[in-house]
Amino acid sequence: MDYIFSYVTTEGAVRKVNQDSLFAAIAEFRDEKIFFGAVCDGVGGLSSGEKASGFVCKRLSEWFADDFADLMRKSSSILKIRESLDNRLHELNDDINAYSDKHSADMATTFTGILIIPQLKRMLIAHVGDTRLYRITDSDISIMTSDHSIVAQEVRDGKITAEMAENDPRQNQLTNCIGAGLDDTSYDYSVEDYGTDLCYMLCTDGFRKKITSDEMQKSLKPSSVKDEKAISHNLENLKNTVIQRGEKDNISALMVKIC
Repeated sequence: MDYIFSYVTTEGAVRKVNQDSLFAAIAEFRDEKIFFGAVCDGVGGLSSGEKASGFVCKRLSEWFADDFADLMRKSSSILKIRESLDNRLHELNDDINAYSDKHSADMATTFTGILIIPQLKRMLIAHVGDTRLYRITDSDISIMTSDHSIVAQEVRDGKITAEMAENDPRQNQLTNCIGAGLDDTSYDYSVEDYGTDLCYMLCTDGFRKKITSDEMQKSLKPSSVKDEKAISHNLENLKNTVIQRGEKDNISALMVKIC
């Protein structure tokens, strides 16, 4: 099993600073390749949001290289791996809050990550905020995360429709994230099966708000992305479409195809 992946990230047409951060890493263990990727969308002042999202990506990359590697050497279960990742995310929440208090800054970030472990035949998804993970096949696209926002919660509660939510001015109001002074932050986790010839795409809200799921599926379906260059090209085309339609936010997406 192998992976091909690429990404796009930009401050967009209006913002002067890109508060989004992302990373992707592959590690080989016992002749199988493991993939770990994540996208974060910083919240707060221009520099504060950028610092929060970049800090989380940096520290999770270190977790993958150190803690996770040690867990794999010990033949740990997927639940032990989830527990370790959860501990790291809570540490990062405390660190960001401590930095905010010390520097009188208001900072936070969303986070959505995917960890594909062929040795365990499982995929671990971790999520908080309104960044998203999509699963894309040649015939379908589905969202694998739930937005932690006021509008999304009202849709789930039946107070407003999904169509009403698309134009709701409260779209950017989060109910959960890393930082923002939250002491009881909890994270969503799911353990999933995976298959080959599938694509998984992580993105910030700036990437997805001006395009439809059908447009994403048609452009990013597995049969249309034979290599890294094709993924990059198709993500760039979608990014340009988003900008042309008036998106003012930062725009970031990371996609991996399992081969």
